[in-house]
Amino acid sequence: MSLKTKLYSASIFLHALLLTLAVIFRDELGLWLMAVELTLVISLSTFFWLIRKGLQPLEYIDIFSTLLKEQEFTSRFSALNQPDLDQLIEQFNIMLDRLHQERLHAGERKHVFEKLMTESPIGVVLLDYDNALSECNMAAKKLLKNAMIDANEEANENKAAEFPFSYKQLNDIFELDKIAINHQQLVTTSEGQRLKIGHYRFRDRGFERSFFLIQEITSDILKSQKEAYEKLIRLMSHEVNNTIAITNSLLESCLNYKNELTADSQDDFAKAIKVVIDRSANLNQFMQGYSEVVKLPRPAKSQFNLSQLVENMAILFYSECHNQHIEIQTSIDKDISVTADPHLIEQVLLNIIKNAIEAIGNEPAMQQPGVIQIILKQTPDGVQLEIKDNGCGISDEIKHQLFTPFFTTKESGQGVGLMLIDEILTAHKFPYKLANNSEAGGAYFRINFK
Repeated sequence: MSLKTKLYSASIFLHALLLTLAVIFRDELGLWLMAVELTLVISLSTFFWLIRKGLQPLEYIDIFSTLLKEQEFTSRFSALNQPDLDQLIEQFNIMLDRLHQERLHAGERKHVFEKLMTESPIGVVLLDYDNALSECNMAAKKLLKNAMIDANEEANENKAAEFPFSYKQLNDIFELDKIAINHQQLVTTSEGQRLKIGHYRFRDRGFERSFFLIQEITSDILKSQKEAYEKLIRLMSHEVNNTIAITNSLLESCLNYKNELTADSQDDFAKAIKVVIDRSANLNQFMQGYSEVVKLPRPAKSQFNLSQLVENMAILFYSECHNQHIEIQTSIDKDISVTADPHLIEQVLLNIIKNAIEAIGNEPAMQQPGVIQIILKQTPDGVQLEIKDNGCGISDEIKHQLFTPFFTTKESGQGVGLMLIDEILTAHKFPYKLANNSEAGGAYFRINFK
């Protein structure tokens, strides 16, 4: 029961009681009975008027609450020439006007935000208050699409790579939870795509929300990075080669003084000089690995028989694989021709197969014989080459570091193998992918010749 109903009921009950008493004592009242009844009528009317006026602010509050619930901020209340109530109405009107202006400003900000989300080349991924995926702009969808397709493919799922993605899916691929707030991390996808992902937070309605900015490292940035390390390598090679040449010349001259030493010292002297000469040669060879990347020629494309080249690679590594108890299995469609630089493609295949052999060799306690599968086939989209192994696979710790210049997990490695592969395939504009083989273990390298 509302307060208004209670007050009206109490007024009616009180006046009804007084009227009943007046009727009971009508003989004693005599002619005063009519005056008492008229007084009671006037009193009841006055009570009703006072109740209605007293509750009028509550009615306005109820109307105001309804407007707030319906988010109708354009309405305004008129003054009633009642000072107390007009003051309340004035405050209501001021509040409604401010809410209306705030809505206009929020709408403008939202429009600007949506425009930025739509037009920005930087991918934006917003999370809600529970760290679930809330919004994702078009740039982020494009950058994440291939990664999501690959993830579904590895999981043997036929799902379209369209928003909404789940945060768990993105976190499994890009390890977003490991990116600290206000920090950025470089991520390399299995196709060699390099992404810079930043983790940030903002306050929305009093609560913290996270968002991620995803930016592809463009060709201009990669070009500047390449120019920087090429310059460094040239400088290092120049200094090392000149130093080695002078050092070896002096060492060779020192050998001429061997005969001036005692017979017991001559062999030790010669061996010491030979060790230093050999070490200088190893250093020179070490620098040659870096120089190969710098001196990589532009592709001289021509049409050649890719099937024959792949068969030759399998034959070339047969002896080495046999010695390490590794079986090479081939499935090669005959007479497949492509247009590319055969010498550079040969370098790519050499590095991929060498990596596959090393991956099998690095697998401790192999429960099955080592196997490398080389599959070349014609597909509706072009020519596809896959080289699979059942080795150690790619660990979570290094999967985002692949194709990073000079990154290596080998104790004596230089980190130029995958770097060289990336340079050659990127120059040919051949899409590629390096990932774990979810079906049989190990990893695979896939190249699409288009």
